[in-house]
Amino acid sequence: MTAARLALTLGDPAGIGPEIILKALADPTIPTDNITIFGSRPVLDRAYQDFHSAGVANPAQLQIRDLPLTAPVAWGQGSAATGAASFAYLQAAIQATLAGEFQGIVTAPIAKSLWQAAGHDYPGQTEVLALQSQSPDYGMLFVARSPHTEWQLITLLATTHIPLQQVPIQLTPALMSQKLGLLIRTLAERFDRPEPTIAIAGLNPHSGEEGKLGTEEQDWLIPWLAEQRQRYPRVTLLGPVPPDTLWVKPGQAWFQTAQTAGVADAYLALYHDQGLIPVKLMGFEQAINTTIGLPFIRTSPDHGTAFDIAGRGIANAQSMKAAIQLAAQLSS
Repeated sequence: MTAARLALTLGDPAGIGPEIILKALADPTIPTDNITIFGSRPVLDRAYQDFHSAGVANPAQLQIRDLPLTAPVAWGQGSAATGAASFAYLQAAIQATLAGEFQGIVTAPIAKSLWQAAGHDYPGQTEVLALQSQSPDYGMLFVARSPHTEWQLITLLATTHIPLQQVPIQLTPALMSQKLGLLIRTLAERFDRPEPTIAIAGLNPHSGEEGKLGTEEQDWLIPWLAEQRQRYPRVTLLGPVPPDTLWVKPGQAWFQTAQTAGVADAYLALYHDQGLIPVKLMGFEQAINTTIGLPFIRTSPDHGTAFDIAGRGIANAQSMKAAIQLAAQLSS
C-alpha cells in the first residue's frame, strides 16, 4: 500500500463503525501513520476497552480528530444525537479533504433515518459528498474482489436512492450517457482498463421482450446503445442484457477460476436493487462502495450500522479493511 493520507469517519457511534475501524487498523499492513479518524475519542476508547480481546488497535496510538458528543452513546441504540454526530464527522472530513489535508475519505456506516431525525434531509453520504464538493457528475460504484478466484467485480448504479416507481422516470438517455462516460473514464484512470467491455442491464424482464414486457428498451435504450457504440469505438458495450441473466457470468467468475476469462470488465445496473442484490449476495464481506466523480477518493464498506450486533465484538471488519486498502490504492 502507498502512503495516501486518508480521513476515516466513525459513522454512527452507536453502530459497529468504531469496532470495525479499530479492528481494521489493527492490521499491520495498513499504515496508520497516514490515517486520521474523524469521530469522538470517548467512543473509540470505550470500543477499545470492550473489544480489545477481539484484536483491535489502541486509540492512544492513532490520530483522532476529536468531535464532541452532545449525549451519551449506548451500543446499538441509535438516536437523533448519534445521527447528528455521524453527520458532523462526515462534514468535518469533507472540509479537511477539500482543504488539501487528505487525498481520500473512508466512511463508516450511518443510519439515514437518524440523519433525518437530526434534521439532515439527505438520501445518504454519497449525496452529501457530491453536494459539498460541488460534483454534479458522480456515481455509486461497487467494487469487490472474489476470495475464491481473485476476479474483480465492478458495478455502477445508474440511479441510486429513489423509489422503484421513480426509476423509469429518472432514467433518460442523458442520464445514461453521463453514467456511462463516468464509468469509462474511471475504468481507464483508476483501474487501468482503457478499452473495457461493459455489460448494460435492461430495465424490464427479458429486456422488454421486444416491447411485450415493457417498452423502454425499444423506445430509447436500444437506440441509445447504438449511439454510444459509435461514440466509444474502443469500448465493447453489451446489452441491454436481460436483468435475470446479466449476473450469470459474474457469478461463475466469482466462484470458478476457469470461468473468469471473457467476463465483462464492469456492469452498469439501472437501479439500486438490480445491482446490489447480486453484489451483496456474492461479496457481502468484500464489497466496497466508492463514489466516483469527486475531486478526491471516497470508499465505504457496503453494509449498514448493524445496530443489532453492535457492542458484541463480533462485527466483521473485512469490508472496512478492503475499503481502506482500495482508497489507498486509488489515491496513488
